[in-house]
Amino acid sequence: MLDDARNALTRRIAQAKGDQAGAVAAALVTGKRGLIGPAANDALRAAGIYHVVSISGLHMVLAAGVVFWLVRAVLALVPFCALVWPIKKIAAGFAMLGVTAYCAFSGWDIAAERSLIMTLIMLGAILVDRPALSMRNLALAALIALAREPEGLLGPSFQMSFGAVAGLIACARLIDGRLFRRPGAGRIERLVGTGLSAVVGTLATTLMAQIATAPFATYHFQTIRPFGLIGNALTLPLVSLVVMPAAVIGILAYPFALDRPVWWLMGQAVGGMLAISEWIAGFDRATLVLPAFGTGALALLAAGLLLAALLVSRLRWLALPPALLGLGHAAMPKRFDLYIDRQGGGAAIRGPNGSLSVLGSPSAFVLEQWLKADGDGRPAKAVIGGAAKGGQCDRLGCTTRLPDGRAVALVRDRRAFAEDCARAAVLITRLAAPPTCTGPLVIDLRVLAVHGAVALRAEHAGFTARYASGQGRAMPWRPSSTAGASPPPRPERPAGPGDPIPAEPDAAGADATPGAVPAEPLQ
Repeated sequence: MLDDARNALTRRIAQAKGDQAGAVAAALVTGKRGLIGPAANDALRAAGIYHVVSISGLHMVLAAGVVFWLVRAVLALVPFCALVWPIKKIAAGFAMLGVTAYCAFSGWDIAAERSLIMTLIMLGAILVDRPALSMRNLALAALIALAREPEGLLGPSFQMSFGAVAGLIACARLIDGRLFRRPGAGRIERLVGTGLSAVVGTLATTLMAQIATAPFATYHFQTIRPFGLIGNALTLPLVSLVVMPAAVIGILAYPFALDRPVWWLMGQAVGGMLAISEWIAGFDRATLVLPAFGTGALALLAAGLLLAALLVSRLRWLALPPALLGLGHAAMPKRFDLYIDRQGGGAAIRGPNGSLSVLGSPSAFVLEQWLKADGDGRPAKAVIGGAAKGGQCDRLGCTTRLPDGRAVALVRDRRAFAEDCARAAVLITRLAAPPTCTGPLVIDLRVLAVHGAVALRAEHAGFTARYASGQGRAMPWRPSSTAGASPPPRPERPAGPGDPIPAEPDAAGADATPGAVPAEPLQ
């Protein structure tokens, strides 16, 4: 019933304004983003404001703030209530109820739930006469969120939301605009100071949030939005002053069928937000794709953020060494030379010019992930259908060469095994290779069934392999009986005779074997 109500309200909001502004306005209220077209999604991402569409911390705080302000303002109009009742605490209680109801109505996804916990703790601090924004409250929110979902620690939502809030709390005194407020100033000077405080506060808040979330966003998505500061600075005032208040008023007016004018007004503001996003998306290099870096660099960058946020006074300078070291590691990632999908039907191979080309027929989604991990901003369709189609192919399979001259073969038909097993350094097939095919490194049905997708880095003596999965790892979704039923891997050998494939070391420093899973999964 709740989902039916969300769908009905989504259609009502979208129809009140029409076009993509109505679709985005509906998503801002109900969390249903299915009506937003790809062009609008890309523009919002390029402008760095897609977080506005996803129901998360910004929505929770604004929804709670609007309810808090409305209740407190109404009670303050009554002299008896203002003088006798604790109207601030009453307003906080109503805000807690309102934001909980909004979270339930918007879908109650993981990001919204985590933001709800943080907002409830901060509002609860008002009830017990404690500061609403403090690192203790953030720690309590993190403990509650992790107690419910420990695996959330490894996800981008947890890392980015808590990282951003930690950075904002740590720098609250620097970004609240107090430098422009002077005691005893005149009316005009106070007005100018208030305006400068609002502008500087918005820019500083956006910049701090972007700095705090940049390591996690780059690690998980391999993209940065260099003009996100401009996008947030221009659109957040619209969201804070028009869009979210209109959303709250519209929801209150919805049961009385008086909401259509409100949704139309909200759509006008969202239309301005989309116009700004499209303008920024037209900038050169509005979206930069960076090569994927390892967990070591992310850990150093996260340590720098923690030291900067948790320490006080000049001790915060201790965050500089790990942050610089993490940036250095992130700037020099180790790239793979050959990616193989889990079905064995396609691969991406590094060419002489350093970019990846396609071998076989990998899916567009998989190829897009490979390109992003390699720091390549080309769309998958251009690589699949363009000049980047690598190698020579026929009905039996495809062949190509690595930059060092070693041959790579992708076999589609069993008749090709005799020739390709004799000349290839790496043989890829979704079939079961014959036992006599022992010369090359063989990635066939048996290997793929156990290890899944494979990435290879060419070395002088052979290849370094990274597997997506494997045996020897307890996974809740993979029963032991099912894992044991998988066919065993073939003996794997590099191009050099008799040399085993060195595996990537795991997080503890131990070498992973073909039967074990490395600590860092293939992206």
